[in-house]
Amino acid sequence: MRNTYQDNKTTFPKWSTTSIQTTKAVLLICLLVAIRVAMAQGVSGRIVGTLVDATGAVIPNAAVTISNQDTGAITKVTTNGNGQYRADTLRPGNYQLKIEAPGLQTIVSNGNVVTVDNATVVDMTMKAGSTSETVTVSSASPLVDTTSSSLGEVLNANDITSLPLNGRIFSQLVQTVPGSVAAGFGSAPEAAAGAGSSGSITASVNGMPWGGTTYTLDGVNNMELLNAFINVTPPLDALQELKISTNNADITVGTYGGAQVNAFIKSGTNAFHGSAYGFFRNDALSAYQWRATSKAPYRANQFGGSIGGPIIRNKAFFFADYQGLLLRNGISYILTVPTDLMKQGTFLKSQFPAAIYDPTTRAPFATVTTPQGDAWLIPQSRFDTVSANMVNGTTIWPTATNQNAISNNYNANTVEPDNNHQFDVKGDYQFGPSDRIFVRESYQRRDLTAASPGTIFVQIGDVNATTRDHNAAIGYTHTFSASMVNELRLGFNRFYTLDFGNDYGTNENTAVGIPNGNDAAFGATGFGNFSIGNIVQTGSQGWTNSHRISNSYQLTDNLTKVWGSHTFTFGGDFRRLQASLTNSDANKNGDFTYISDYTSSCTMQSNCSNPTGGNQFASFLLGMPSNTDRGFVATKPATRATLLGVYAQDQYRIRRNLTLNLALRWDLITAAIDKNNKQSNFNLTTGMLDFATDGNRAPNVDNYYGGYSPRVGFAYTPSENNTTLSGAFGVTHFPGNFGAMGGFLERNFPFFQVFTSPAQRRNVPLPSISVTGLPQYVPTPITAPVQSPPGVGVSFMAKNMQPDVAYAWNLGVQQRLTNSASFSITYVGTRGVHLFRRYNINTPPPGNTPFNSRLPYQYFNSQGQQYATNIGYATADGGSMYHGLQAEFKMNLMHGLTGRVNYTWSKEIDDMNMWWPLDDRYNRGEGTNQAPNVPQNFIASLVYKLPFGRGERWMAGASRPAQILAGGWQLSTFTRLQSGTPLTFNAAFDNLGSGVTNRANVTCSSVRTFGSVSKWFDTSCFTTPGPLQLGTSGSGKVHGPGFYNADVSLSKTETIHEQVKITVQADSFNMSNTPHYSNPDTNLSDANFGQISGANGNPRQFQLGAHLTF
Repeated sequence: MRNTYQDNKTTFPKWSTTSIQTTKAVLLICLLVAIRVAMAQGVSGRIVGTLVDATGAVIPNAAVTISNQDTGAITKVTTNGNGQYRADTLRPGNYQLKIEAPGLQTIVSNGNVVTVDNATVVDMTMKAGSTSETVTVSSASPLVDTTSSSLGEVLNANDITSLPLNGRIFSQLVQTVPGSVAAGFGSAPEAAAGAGSSGSITASVNGMPWGGTTYTLDGVNNMELLNAFINVTPPLDALQELKISTNNADITVGTYGGAQVNAFIKSGTNAFHGSAYGFFRNDALSAYQWRATSKAPYRANQFGGSIGGPIIRNKAFFFADYQGLLLRNGISYILTVPTDLMKQGTFLKSQFPAAIYDPTTRAPFATVTTPQGDAWLIPQSRFDTVSANMVNGTTIWPTATNQNAISNNYNANTVEPDNNHQFDVKGDYQFGPSDRIFVRESYQRRDLTAASPGTIFVQIGDVNATTRDHNAAIGYTHTFSASMVNELRLGFNRFYTLDFGNDYGTNENTAVGIPNGNDAAFGATGFGNFSIGNIVQTGSQGWTNSHRISNSYQLTDNLTKVWGSHTFTFGGDFRRLQASLTNSDANKNGDFTYISDYTSSCTMQSNCSNPTGGNQFASFLLGMPSNTDRGFVATKPATRATLLGVYAQDQYRIRRNLTLNLALRWDLITAAIDKNNKQSNFNLTTGMLDFATDGNRAPNVDNYYGGYSPRVGFAYTPSENNTTLSGAFGVTHFPGNFGAMGGFLERNFPFFQVFTSPAQRRNVPLPSISVTGLPQYVPTPITAPVQSPPGVGVSFMAKNMQPDVAYAWNLGVQQRLTNSASFSITYVGTRGVHLFRRYNINTPPPGNTPFNSRLPYQYFNSQGQQYATNIGYATADGGSMYHGLQAEFKMNLMHGLTGRVNYTWSKEIDDMNMWWPLDDRYNRGEGTNQAPNVPQNFIASLVYKLPFGRGERWMAGASRPAQILAGGWQLSTFTRLQSGTPLTFNAAFDNLGSGVTNRANVTCSSVRTFGSVSKWFDTSCFTTPGPLQLGTSGSGKVHGPGFYNADVSLSKTETIHEQVKITVQADSFNMSNTPHYSNPDTNLSDANFGQISGANGNPRQFQLGAHLTF
């Protein structure tokens, strides 16, 4: 069943094609035998309405015939005693309604659009007359939602393809809704970086972590389980609709926190329809990256098409699409590397005015005169062996392109080949008026070759990646009667990727002289990660060389029953999750950290405080690390978990203008187990590691049975669909930031071994790694219980571990201003509790005594050796609070303008991002520094049809040549303006004796922000805390740079023949070429403290394209 994937660098196991085909066959068999037990979000919509006569009296027993204009499918219902009617589980599309009642004129209503999981309200007033008399009316898209109490948007196919999206990736559209912030904005790369990076393009919504935003495709889970990334990203031309729910979604939506995003693939109709397109860009059409002296080569060719139509008219339909994306992605590197003089041990006083001290004499190194000026000189005879080998030549660090600078002194361009191919295939079949089925398969592959400037420090570039992703769905709908319908759905989602760095397969550790530096038996090939101040890091991190597989199997069902004014929905959601990850959280090749303390005035003096001078690179040359660690993975985890949710919901239309939504859901989320019981959990009481057994899967961690989620909401329309007042409150449960498979018990000793060696005394370094080398993996018999060796980190997961919980509420008003414009203002609140966090509970309190003696948990092995190790505690004790005021103005062809403009003012506080805080006893003091905390956010997504040409305000009678020249022009924009994220400040060194860097002290009542890249804030307001004192600079004293980006598109559409149209367009991403500054340096020990040295995202880029539709 399994074979081996091989290339010239690595060998990993891989699922065979036969295995995938077998899985799909099993899904098909399950469809035929499945018992209706579960439900997730629906993939259909509904039409509801109330019929009255001219006097306002309700009309019972009226016949309503609902016809799908695309497929010919017909649904018939009648009004109840209150004059109300309802048709559920309608396929999204265009519908015609024919309404008949004795003694009244027949009404034919056209242009009724049904969207996914929404109610299209068609209320009618019927006039007296003969049924042979027909009144035809046309419906317009409603601007005010009169029945729903949830928040969000439904975007149709035209909305999806009209905006300029960098890379044409649909998930960027989530950022158009109020309360949404691009995840990664700030110090990380800007989330909407463009094509080829779909894994990172997501959003934090209403103050919740980005992992709480979940994605489905045709109602099937579409998330990578290990990191909560999006899996398959269909082309824009493949999407029928995109439904974004941001607060109190339908109860059928279960495990989400911030937003739930459901994308729907198009279906075939009775008419053939399709598209073909091509988009092109290169560096000749791009601006220079901020501070770059040259442009990196860049080529992007994105092309594809779609086609759909009938197989058997009114019965069987097909749809298929393909997209290719060929990138040659140039990367402009602006990095900090050591200068040639620094590599020789010469530190110019003009660049390093503070003295550099000799650890042996505790006096400054001698001063020498060079052509560039006076300098501190470290004799090369004092260089550590490993350090000397690393600075000899350019294998590790390239030569600085600006020898006169000590930061941002290296500039280079490289190119990454990135090839992407994907397709979707869907078939629909209508057995008869009561039964229909659809089957869909989506596939996506990516082959990325990483690039770096010809050296071994690959962290600055991307990793090589091979990705093969699948998502499949089967849906079956059966209509028992006009008042009862059932939907059954099966789903399969698979994520597969193989990543490795450019240094994989080399023995560079050994080459520079690190004893036991490489161990091929456990995949420890490549180069270690040297962290030396602001100098670019070397080698691969622990996650770089990895093989990740995750599978999700899903069975869903939804039974809807209409009874009078009530619409009941019953169902549940069952998902079986599997994941396998070969890499570790630590580095097999070692992590080495160097700080300035050891060449400062306090060098080798454990009781000294407030040091002056010193330099991290000087400490490195002398071979004086502050911390070293190494990790091994002895097994390939095979993690399993189950999600099960059941629910009941009642949508009660009390009156024509008042709807009440009541629901209750219960979710079971099991603890993540290993298929082969290769898990262990640290026992705080005994100091031992307890192993998983058949009777104690996920050792000492309970399943979670408390997932009760009530939801209540209302929608009240006091006037004729012009004003709606709505509100809601609800609870949701969802797995933590790293998805349902984010367990840590399989990454524990002895299956996962991390050897950590922190410095034991302040200002006293560890021995040189050229002497100690790296620890070697030693197999450990699996006999419970066991102790981990000294220096080996362990993980502890709380027994009562539970999923994240979100309490969400909203209260707002929508007002239709005209037939083409509306305005809404809404208060939105979200309270996150039991949010996933992980931190070291074995952090010693401040003190001068030996490090080990102050550990809260001190254990001894049989030889009496004391443990000096991290105890990584995984628990659910994080919290967050979000309050937001969200205003939105919508337009639908208002003088040619369509789209929305929204503004969000918010305040968000949390501690859920505090991984490994300074001291877990005071972790709240560090606050937060992540994307949800953006106080002000303005978003405009607009399409303007220029008023020139036939049928327009100007040149309405234009000739053919004039029409070709002036008609069919359209201007669109996707513009974002956001305030900056809060900053956290670190002190220059560890003056707590805790093994970690302290926070800085704030000495000003308020810190002034200058807003300059050379000095973003008043650096004089920050000082190093006194000995054994925690710093006072919590997050939020200063915010980083704001963010402005305007993507603009100009297009022209020309009709070639009847339904055949061609559009040519020019897109400009970051049209104003505004740098997206990264956050400033916030470490007191860095030479560029307070300065901004980089920019995220892209400079201005132009794209040309053509799009044919028929």
